[in-house]
Amino acid sequence: MALTMRENPNRDYLPYYQVGTYPGKAGLPRRPIYRRNPKYVSPASMIQTARGKMRAEQEAFQKQLTEQAAATQADIAKQLKIVQEEKSAVAKMQEEYTASLKAEADAKRKAQEEQQLALQTAQRTAQANQMRAGRQANLQIQPAGQISRSAGTQRFKMRGQLPETRRALASGLNIGQSNSLNLG
Repeated sequence: MALTMRENPNRDYLPYYQVGTYPGKAGLPRRPIYRRNPKYVSPASMIQTARGKMRAEQEAFQKQLTEQAAATQADIAKQLKIVQEEKSAVAKMQEEYTASLKAEADAKRKAQEEQQLALQTAQRTAQANQMRAGRQANLQIQPAGQISRSAGTQRFKMRGQLPETRRALASGLNIGQSNSLNLG
């Protein structure tokens, strides 16, 4: 009875399998016929294949880790750049806010100085007014002794005394008494 691969499919671990027997000589038992098992893999080649697979898997895993590390580094660099830009923007905003606070404080200080100066001026004015309040007016009416009597009205009195020749000359030219030309 010959065992074939089909009959013994679970014996792939055997290097050879029996396919039949040789006819024996008289009185001797029959010798089996073995053939090489094409599915057989020796333990050494299995170990070598397993090591090769493991090495390939390790290399693939190492490559994957390297790619992930590079991607992570790129992502970290990108986020760091964003954070630095945000920090610079925040620092810029903080500088602007500090500058505005400083400007506001300067404006308040200047307004207080102006207010203080105005208050001091008002106090000085009030103090001067109080000092003058105690004084009395020193008005005296004096006689018009040495001033000529025609000082204020002398020109009006002279109008009636103009010579006749000047009046006649002026009346023909339509020039008024004030020596100005009337074009109206």
